[in-house]
Amino acid sequence: MKLTFPNRGREWIRRARSLGAKRLEQRLRTETSNELASNHNGSGIATEHVVRKRRVLVVAPHMDDEVIGPGGTLALHREAGSDIRVVFCGAGATPEEDRVRKAEARAVAQLMNFRHVRFLDYPDGNFSLHEDALARELARELAPQAEDDPEIIFCPFPADHHRDHTAASVATALAIETSGYSGEVWAYEVWSTLWPNTLVDISRVSEIKREAISLHASQTAGLHYVDGALGFNRFRAHGTPGTFAEAFYVCTAEKFCSLAAHMNRI
Repeated sequence: MKLTFPNRGREWIRRARSLGAKRLEQRLRTETSNELASNHNGSGIATEHVVRKRRVLVVAPHMDDEVIGPGGTLALHREAGSDIRVVFCGAGATPEEDRVRKAEARAVAQLMNFRHVRFLDYPDGNFSLHEDALARELARELAPQAEDDPEIIFCPFPADHHRDHTAASVATALAIETSGYSGEVWAYEVWSTLWPNTLVDISRVSEIKREAISLHASQTAGLHYVDGALGFNRFRAHGTPGTFAEAFYVCTAEKFCSLAAHMNRI
């Protein structure tokens, strides 16, 4: 299944993917509503998940998405002893910004006990023009390596409302197909809501998430990423016993590829 558009401009891709996002939402509204009705308490609340020790790979479009989106859940994975690797797809907009943002990302990695971070340095705002190359890089991270291959991938939801986030998600799907990865995919939200089937209570690690986002100081200066992310997590906790929660769409690798394919159908 081909997941990228050959020889198309960025604006054409943006419009096509806007239509894809609508189709994807329609599909998940039906599927997830049926799952909630049959598997949960009837209130429309997704499954609450208990984090356990796993081998984790995080695909982050930019240096801050790794904590704005799934930061609380990754903090719980840290507590559980999970092995966490992070791949950042994009570079800073200028050499100086790139230097600063990488230093911030490394500080976050130390706080969160990420075992390894890797920077792929694709141009900010233009991932959609480099998806095949990005997919090849990500496929290397997914190739079986004895005990090092991930059991869980965190990546943006395919319809997240940022062109780089969509491109990173589509590239992840292509990498999954190329590598034969067969574990779970946890799609997270940053710039727009997703249709969740899983909630993780992050109440007791919410301050760790706050600190981690704040370490990306060049991005939070004058912007409300910290309050915005935690406020969104407060909203996601509505109807649950906790005060903060992160929402995900969790599925098999095969299903994730079928979801991502919606973004490229005309």
